[in-house]
Amino acid sequence: MRRKRGNGVKVVLIKGKLVDLCVLDPQDDLTAYERWVNNEETTQYMAIGRYPLTARMLVDYIKKYNSSNDFLLGIFLKIDGRHIGNITLHYIDTQNKSAEIGILIGEKDCRGRGYGHEAVAILAAHAFRKLGIHKLTTGMVDGNIASQRMFEKVGFKQEGRLRESFFLNGHYYDSLRYGLLFSELKEG
Repeated sequence: MRRKRGNGVKVVLIKGKLVDLCVLDPQDDLTAYERWVNNEETTQYMAIGRYPLTARMLVDYIKKYNSSNDFLLGIFLKIDGRHIGNITLHYIDTQNKSAEIGILIGEKDCRGRGYGHEAVAILAAHAFRKLGIHKLTTGMVDGNIASQRMFEKVGFKQEGRLRESFFLNGHYYDSLRYGLLFSELKEG
């Protein structure tokens, strides 16, 4: 399915009630994306927040994803077509049928409104049902309460703690590892 979004036609890979997950194109207007990844508050819990990223670097990043078996999808609001964040399905292991999910809700006014939850839930359902994935994992910095709650709401369970594995603002923090099996998925 294709849907007109902003400056071009978007390929809608997965449809939700609140958001659509669309394939990102290096030709897209990346102004918002560039703003997100260069905002210290937005990236405070992400490894990507360690240095400035240019539009050219983002184009290369999108091209790399698009030429691999991994997914980098834009999260677009159904109500107005606004690009509010991105979600990834990466480290896809076809032998062990596992993969990892990562998410960024870049638009501050869209955090805590259920958009991230739905994006994770519909991508997880797609991974399990369409790609034959058996287990999904994700990781986050201990203290990123919003991410912990969002992933737990989808059904992810904490499986481990990597002690002092994330360096942020002069301090080391633990990273948390979460996992989800198809039978544990909460789609509602």
